[in-house]
Amino acid sequence: MKKKHTNADIISELQKLVDSHVDSFKEDFDIDKRIIRRAAESKEPEDKVLMWFCRPCGTHCLRENQVFIQGTRDHNTYRFYAEQTHDECVARVIVPKDVRKGKVYGDVFEVNYREQAANAARKAVEPAFDRLIFADGYELEAPQRSSFRQAMALVGEHGAVSSYLAIPKDPEALAEVLASQKKAREKLPEADRPETLEPLPVAELRKYEAVKREHPDALVCFAQNGYFELYGRDAEKAAPLLGTKVLQKKVHGKPSVPVTGFRETAWAAASKKLWQSGTDVFLSKDGRTFKELKKEDFIPVGATLKVDGLKCRIDAVDYAADAVRLTNIEDKNKPVRFTESVQYVRSYVEDAGLEIFSTLPKKQQDKPAARESIRDKLKAAQKAQPTRTPTLQKSKGKEMEL
Repeated sequence: MKKKHTNADIISELQKLVDSHVDSFKEDFDIDKRIIRRAAESKEPEDKVLMWFCRPCGTHCLRENQVFIQGTRDHNTYRFYAEQTHDECVARVIVPKDVRKGKVYGDVFEVNYREQAANAARKAVEPAFDRLIFADGYELEAPQRSSFRQAMALVGEHGAVSSYLAIPKDPEALAEVLASQKKAREKLPEADRPETLEPLPVAELRKYEAVKREHPDALVCFAQNGYFELYGRDAEKAAPLLGTKVLQKKVHGKPSVPVTGFRETAWAAASKKLWQSGTDVFLSKDGRTFKELKKEDFIPVGATLKVDGLKCRIDAVDYAADAVRLTNIEDKNKPVRFTESVQYVRSYVEDAGLEIFSTLPKKQQDKPAARESIRDKLKAAQKAQPTRTPTLQKSKGKEMEL
């Protein structure tokens, strides 16, 4: 089955095919590399989608926009090897998007070369004229059959031809053909890609460890290279909840650590999967709090809410058993206790919004101890002192006795 490779290193993907299918004239691929890079940097829509194929004796990289216009060099070249030879050709449709660190990234779609050539023969539209732009900016519009001859006569005056584009008689018809081609290839399933992880710099590990110390009981999701990553025990706990694998993350100068994670763009859905397991979730990015989710907020115990139109109190939540114990308090004299699933009750919590937190019973604060007056303290001190018994004095003589 044909597949698509999104956000792929385009040159690397095509190089594999050149190495395995091209025997001679491999230097053709050097020209293709320049065309692909220019397409990634171009702002012109006709440059953005390329039809590439290789054969035992070389490679070709053509603009899709021109392949589907009759009589163009791109159209004739793409059809020739399917209709006039028995060469084994391997084809791709490529959409270069950007250049990062010297590499061209974009989408690569696997296609059947002979089927694509048949599509070009059957669906190509008629040309109106050719538009050529010369080195000095001079622009020539001429009929397709005579444009090359007229251009050669002007090279001495205006320099080499820097840009060539065939213009269709019916631009809307061409747009419709290209849209149908895009729709067909977008339906291809995503190709499996090898898991590759950038090593974790020690400085980033230190930042993570600091965040983890502040949130020891939370699943800490740490932003790295477009992903939120979880490490160690957090990774092992999170992987089955996310449906992801636990891999090994290299750390410069230290042992590897278990890691799993999810794309930053998918943080809302992924963090909810972690949160609904009954645990705190903390997302950290660029040294700041990106999002913090407390387990007690997923289903707030003690709050009241409407369940199927009945006023109920949330008594307890058992995430492991997927059970929430509730009490129907519509009739205070006859409270009815029952159990529902976590997700079922959560749906009502989401409907209630922030109002549910106003129904939580207020915590009773401890009354401050009564302040003791100074007078009371002195009285207490006097009571604490031992009582003295009077001592009898000795007589000092007969005069004293009288």
